[in-house]
Amino acid sequence: MSELQNLYLSQNQLASLPAEIGQLSDLQTLELTENPLKDIAEKIRQRFQL
Repeated sequence: MSELQNLYLSQNQLASLPAEIGQLSDLQTLELTENPLKDIAEKIRQRFQL
């Protein structure tokens, strides 16, 4: 899945995200609205400036 460019995960009741999402080098869009996120890996925060 390294060629994945857009990942839409809105409205999925996600409380956390795996750090591996930060390894998707071609990912340009990460949509996470309306999720009760409590834990976002630092690698993802840095990559998407969250």
